[in-house]
Amino acid sequence: MNETSGRRYVLATACLGAFMATMDTSLVNVALPHIAAAFGSSISQISWVVLTYLLTNASLLISSGRMSDLLPPGRLFILGVVIFGSASLLGSMSPNLGWLLAWRVCQGVGAALMLGVSPKLITLVYPEGERGLPLGLLSMSFASGITFGAPLGGFVLSYLSWPAVFLVNPVIAIPVVVAGSRQLLHFKAEKPWNWQSLDLWGGLSLTGTLVLLILTLTWIREGGNTTLTLAALVSTGGAFALLLWVESRQPAPLLHKELLRRRGFIIGSLGVLLAFAAVMGAFFLLPFFLGQIYAFTPFGTGLMMAVLSLSNAVISPLGGFAADRLGNVRVVRLSTILVFLGLIALAQTSPETSTWGLAGLFALIGLGFGLFQAPNLNEILRGLPPAFLGLAASTNSVLKNLGALLGVVVTVMALSFGQSRHISLKSGGCPDISCFHWAFYAAAVIAGLNLLLNLFPRPRQELDSSAQ
Repeated sequence: MNETSGRRYVLATACLGAFMATMDTSLVNVALPHIAAAFGSSISQISWVVLTYLLTNASLLISSGRMSDLLPPGRLFILGVVIFGSASLLGSMSPNLGWLLAWRVCQGVGAALMLGVSPKLITLVYPEGERGLPLGLLSMSFASGITFGAPLGGFVLSYLSWPAVFLVNPVIAIPVVVAGSRQLLHFKAEKPWNWQSLDLWGGLSLTGTLVLLILTLTWIREGGNTTLTLAALVSTGGAFALLLWVESRQPAPLLHKELLRRRGFIIGSLGVLLAFAAVMGAFFLLPFFLGQIYAFTPFGTGLMMAVLSLSNAVISPLGGFAADRLGNVRVVRLSTILVFLGLIALAQTSPETSTWGLAGLFALIGLGFGLFQAPNLNEILRGLPPAFLGLAASTNSVLKNLGALLGVVVTVMALSFGQSRHISLKSGGCPDISCFHWAFYAAAVIAGLNLLLNLFPRPRQELDSSAQ
């Protein structure tokens, strides 16, 4: 097998792993009512089917990226696929909710390994200047997983019961392992293994901090008790302070000074957080917006939301391709302008806005979001020593999850502020379009902050090298 074919096998394997890991969330979401009915669970209880997966995934991503710097990354990726596929198979046999949650935790571990390691695999086989398109294809796989999970889950449930939804992943995992093993098993570790390099205490502290933060954001979103919310915020702040204290005493910390000294990494990481907060916050509200204001059916709502997801997925590889020729920074700036304009226009819609007009706005936001991701990740990784690529890429994946959660919290709070009484999305929602405008303006403000962030001047050498 020649070098070009070997690269393509690695790229295809990494993309399939990312597709499978991200597809799972929307795939399982469709089955939640069926699982709740089977186990006699409440909505609150069944929500942990999603939360346990996301919490495990987000909290372990950085650690998995660090492990890819210390252990053979190809073997770690294959291990992640095996864990994920096996846990999915066992989850389909769960006799009760407790067992299903346990297997969801295992799925989160496998997904963290796949998502944390896949960007590094690409950077190992593609040199700088050629990574834009491969990273764009990886972003497309990420977006495609989210896009196709829900309709695929609905199709499966039309003919079979909920356990069949969990059998989709093993069907994909088997060819991933078979096709990818030949190439991935050849990758060697960047440096010899030792426990100090892993930073076990830093990983545990980081996991605890992220879990507390996500739980706190979830509590705020659901309008929890003010006293308990403040206590949760204080606890999260204390956990973050403990994390900084632990990391300052580690010889090889996860939050390495080498990354924090690089402007491209800092700006790119903040950009990921803001981009996902703006777009995913608005995306969360679209089913309520389309159903309550425009009376779309569930099927029609799904088609409209697919416009945003599909435009994102289609344009992602082109964003990477353009970045290789025009420079990362130029493409990122263009993408942030498109997202900002799309959200501003969405905040100015009226009940008379046509279906084609709404679809055009969703496509504009999706195009900007798709253009942003590969060039921004390329800028984050550009110039980093190979030993830090896994850590930087996995940090980027964590920030996507945190940005999405932050966006949901901000837009729901803005929605509530848009009317005089507290709003519950479960009971009637917003009576008119004005409170949705508040929420979309909030998302636009976040997008505007991302635009301003990426307009900051950069050292001349950064602009020159990113354009090469």
